[in-house]
Amino acid sequence: MRNLYNLGWGLALCSLLGACQSDGIPEVEAGSTLELRSVSLADDAVTKAVTTSVDNVKLYLKNSSDTWVNPVYSKSGVTWGCESAPLLGSTATDVYAYYPTEEEGKAINVTASSGVYSVEVTVRDADTFDGKQIDYLYAKPVQASKTSKIISLQLFHALTKVSFYIYKSANASDEILTLKKIDIRSNTGRLQIGKADMRLNGTGEELGRLNGLAGTSSIELTGSKILETSLTQPNISCLVAPMDAAEQVLSFRLTVDVDGVEREFETASISSESGVKRLAGYHYVYKIR
Repeated sequence: MRNLYNLGWGLALCSLLGACQSDGIPEVEAGSTLELRSVSLADDAVTKAVTTSVDNVKLYLKNSSDTWVNPVYSKSGVTWGCESAPLLGSTATDVYAYYPTEEEGKAINVTASSGVYSVEVTVRDADTFDGKQIDYLYAKPVQASKTSKIISLQLFHALTKVSFYIYKSANASDEILTLKKIDIRSNTGRLQIGKADMRLNGTGEELGRLNGLAGTSSIELTGSKILETSLTQPNISCLVAPMDAAEQVLSFRLTVDVDGVEREFETASISSESGVKRLAGYHYVYKIR
């Protein structure tokens, strides 16, 4: 709408002044701007992550001039709009999308290198019980052109959710147990942290993959949570990176304040022949007493 309005005003001025050259005015075809109808989140039975809805998303596509653009679309009420909606050409373009659009007040932009399109993400090596880790999402690309200008997107989670039911034994009902720290431990360093590139294009497991993370043997969660003797839902949750390979021996070390004295408890190792391999978009739940 903005482009059409400005053009109409320019034509009115030319008519009044009688000094404009018609070949100096770009021709804009009505209704050729990209429209975003809806954005949904993948909601499989195993996909239970932190983000359940989004009100802005950033796209990456070629406009009618065959130039890559990276506009932000925002939701107002039930309608999605963009202040700089790109014009579409006759040739179909792949539209890539991701969330969030910025991190710590800085815009997240696409980097293109050797035909790979990606955005930078950061996976924490330490977090709080409240969870400060950003939930990164990506969309399967869709195609658009001026004859097919209305698109809908479905976002998928690039990270994994891990939740805990941590409670105390009924035998300790009279003691005040306050959970202070959880160490998620991997004997072979299969946990992943650091800065990475989240891929927006590709096939199979390439799409949404986090490239460039470093392996680590421990991820630390801290906070203060008074433990109860029973729980109906997890009392601790966090987001972590998926694993590239299965971990044969996984365990958890808890730091608990027991009536004013801090003590450490370590769980038995979770092990199996196939190992534990956390996948993107899945929710893994552990119960610890």
